[in-house]
Amino acid sequence: MASDRRGTPRSPSRGPSRNAARGARIVRPGDLEGAWAYHRWRITYADGRVTEPFGADATGLLLYTRDGRMSATIMAADRKPFAAGNPRAASTAERAAAFDGFFSYAGRWRIVAGRVEHRVTVSLNPGLVGTRQWRDAELTGRRLVLSVDEGEGAAARRHELEWRRAGPRVRP
Repeated sequence: MASDRRGTPRSPSRGPSRNAARGARIVRPGDLEGAWAYHRWRITYADGRVTEPFGADATGLLLYTRDGRMSATIMAADRKPFAAGNPRAASTAERAAAFDGFFSYAGRWRIVAGRVEHRVTVSLNPGLVGTRQWRDAELTGRRLVLSVDEGEGAAARRHELEWRRAGPRVRP
């Protein structure tokens, strides 16, 4: 579910977490703390279409800290480096392509009634700064799925972002 700048849910009648309604265990803060590696982002539309905004080979990282900070970053695998090397010297088309192939925001987080709230303070997309992004959370072993429903009727779509618990760093 998306939210407005004040954090008011756009579809308040939905109630508690969809997972709680299915009888799944409510996710606790300790369950999320740490690093999560991006696995997949799927958007399912009302007409049944499914897309992956950054493609099947995208990569990313989601971090939740014990003191309530979070950061989410996803990038497409096929991003091209700037021809001049310096982003300030990049063409408008190069900058647009770089923006289109990257998603990132950070801020504070907490769990409310089994749902994750992200209070966005920093974002690549300036329109997200100052918003509250609500996510349903489903945790199965080392797999975390954050989801949100957006729009209504024919414009409805469901975002599902799948993450895997990041393992310890392996040294070469």
